[in-house]
Amino acid sequence: MSENPLKELLDILLARLHLDTENDVAQMVREWIEIVGPDIAPHSKLYEIRNNILVIETDHPAWSSIILMKKKQILARIATQFPELGVTGLTIKSMK
Repeated sequence: MSENPLKELLDILLARLHLDTENDVAQMVREWIEIVGPDIAPHSKLYEIRNNILVIETDHPAWSSIILMKKKQILARIATQFPELGVTGLTIKSMK
């Protein structure tokens, strides 16, 4: 069994949907756990990148607050791992 079964599942899904798995945004989705951490990842997802602002969707306001407290760390990881995306900030969108 793989060390990261979720990554494998996402790779299979992206391939079946014929999506570009080499795309930086797709890569960021696959590495979401490493970017935000294992506690935050199940409660959040990358919603979109608009005007260099990463929009993160969360399932509860408490997780939104935690993400905002870790904003600098999250942006630093993204800048290091995905500099070509030019992400300069982040905002939160609550799930409906």
